Formats: sequence, C-alpha cells, structure tokens
Amino acid sequence: MVKALIISGDQETAREVERLIELCCPDISVGALVGDIKNGVLEINTNQPDLLILDTFLIDGSEFDLLNHFEKPDFKVLFVSEYMEYAIKAIEYNAIAYLLKPIAEQKFTTSINKATERITREEKLQLQLLGHTMEEMKAAENIILRTSDQIHSVKPSDIIRLEADGHYTTFYMTDGRKVIVSKSSSEFADTLLENGFFRIHKSHMINIHHLKYFNKAEGGSVVMVDESVVPVASRKRDAVIELLEKLS
Repeated sequence: MVKALIISGDQETAREVERLIELCCPDISVGALVGDIKNGVLEINTNQPDLLILDTFLIDGSEFDLLNHFEKPDFKVLFVSEYMEYAIKAIEYNAIAYLLKPIAEQKFTTSINKATERITREEKLQLQLLGHTMEEMKAAENIILRTSDQIHSVKPSDIIRLEADGHYTTFYMTDGRKVIVSKSSSEFADTLLENGFFRIHKSHMINIHHLKYFNKAEGGSVVMVDESVVPVASRKRDAVIELLEKLS
C-alpha cells in the first residue's frame, strides 16, 4: 500500500479526494485529513507518507509554505487547486500532477497511478543500487554526526541502523552507542545507500551487513546483530526477501 496524506483547508475538497481514492485507488491508504500547515507538518513527520495530496488552499498559509519545511522531502506531491496560476510554481516543487477543481475522476486516477508507479520504480532502483553495492563495496569515508554537545566521526560500517522520529534521527552503533542528531534520515541517505544500507520502513534504515534474520510473522520484521527488532513496511517485504535471497 502507498501511504497518502490529504491536506486541504476545504473540507469538501478533502472529502471528495478521499471518496475518489476509495472508489478508484485500492492501493492507496489515507492516513489523515488535515487542513493547516502546523498539523500537516506534524502528520508528515509522524507518519512519513509516500504521497501528499495538497490543496493550494490551507487555513494558515500556502501549500508552498508547508513544503518549505522539508529540505529534502522523500514524498511525492499531487496538487489540487481552483487556480491555474500556481501550476508553474508547483512544477518547481516536482509535482506529480496539478489538478484543477472540480477534480475529474479519470485525471485523478491517472495521476495517482503515475505517483504509485514512480514510487515503486524508485524503490526498485534503490534495491538494484544496493545489490551492486554489495558486490562492489567501496571504502567509505567517515560521516560526521553532530549532536547537541558532541561531534562524532563514524564509519558507515559501524552503524547498525537508523531510526527517524520527525526531525531527529537516532544512529545505533556496533559499540552500543546511540547518537541522536537533529536531522532527518533522508539527509544521510545518499551516502548510506551507497554503503550497504536499505530503507525497510519510512522510519527505519538498516545496514544489511548487520542483519541477522528476517521474521515473516506478524507482518514482517528483521532482527539485527544487537538483537533489536525492526518492523518491515508491508510494501518492502518482497524487496527484503529478494535481497536476502541474492545474498545467500
């Protein structure tokens, strides 16, 4: 399932989008209906949606004010609006589509399918990249982790896993340390994905070298070398199984 979040200051629009998803898009799971920037940012940080369906009318500001809270968003955005004049700016924010109200069912379905295909394709590319990385692992430079009172220089190979919580990320190290930084995990993704890491959940990224086994029970989870149990998102299960089969 693709996790979606609807953000609109117009309750009728929010309900119509939700109705269209229920009618036409069985692979989309709607997490919440939100009407303002403050709660929108909170929901995004808490639930880590794959897709944002964003109205240009919000209660306390513009849709672009909301998006500016995220330097490197790892979600896709589909805009809905009464106004054509914001379409050019929406393109600058890498919009999947810009739909005018009233929302046409066929255009909405096509746009949602486009978003789903792009999300799935990027995940497959991530898996392929990881496969190549495992075969040709390069020597990685240390990465710098800045906490409130310390600066750590660590090797990617010494990181067991990352856990995201809003704007904070906790690094779990092989020596038992927990290093908490005030950055999202996406800011470290480029470096880590090149060095054997795989995002198994919106909130969790693991070092494949430190994975002990995959547990298929109760939706799926992995157990790491430090005995920590990390949930696997339902859409990631097949990718994790495929990855482990390649490594065996």
